[in-house]
Amino acid sequence: MVDATDSFVDELESRILGVRVHAISRALTVAWIDAWLASGQSAQVVTVNPEIVMRARRDPAYGELLERTRLNVPDGAGIVAAARLRRLAISERVTGVDLVDDLAGLAAVHGYRLLLAGAAPGVADQAAAELQRRYPALTPPATLVGEPGPDGDPEARTLIDEFRPHIVLAAYGAPAQEYWIDRNLRDVTPVVGIGVGGTLDYLAGRIPRAPEPMRRLGLEWTFRLAREPWRWRRMRALPEFARLAILEALGIKIPIQ
Repeated sequence: MVDATDSFVDELESRILGVRVHAISRALTVAWIDAWLASGQSAQVVTVNPEIVMRARRDPAYGELLERTRLNVPDGAGIVAAARLRRLAISERVTGVDLVDDLAGLAAVHGYRLLLAGAAPGVADQAAAELQRRYPALTPPATLVGEPGPDGDPEARTLIDEFRPHIVLAAYGAPAQEYWIDRNLRDVTPVVGIGVGGTLDYLAGRIPRAPEPMRRLGLEWTFRLAREPWRWRRMRALPEFARLAILEALGIKIPIQ
């Protein structure tokens, strides 16, 4: 087991357009989460993609939240590509789908309890059933549709206090899921909260994942856009992210918006 202190994690910290991202692998991410839980600690983990970076640049409150989360893992091919332009140590994606699968396996071995929150009605239940199918020893996860805003916090806190989850997977989309975790898990120990976006939809079978060759080439976003054209508004940030990442790689100072 790795040392549960933050000194090593701090050494892995990089900056992509001013936003903290850790140069950490999927396996080491799981090891750190296990170490924190085993030692009775809590943490908030963010799966950072280009949309999150661009949101943090224009939303000071969100940017500040990402400064105090315990671990920001590189989810998104654009993050890895931007890091390569600057020869940073970030070389591997840690996607929400893969991380949740790994954590369910970890939970099945160590008896950690999972809470799946968010997504459309019925999705979290289907995702929980799929995780139990993959890992029969897993304690049945608790599920919650809830509301991402503060009005839903009393219901969330009641369930959290009763179930005492070790790992909370919030699928409200960024930045709502990160704010939700910050509000509802801030005083809970031990627990690790992770915003997982559309991961529960994938697990529930509502949305197919891109074929492996497309994922390997970093083209998963094109597959999802083809199936969900309404996402084009959210993905408008990608060209601007690419432009700014190139400027940053050229050594041009990029002001925060």
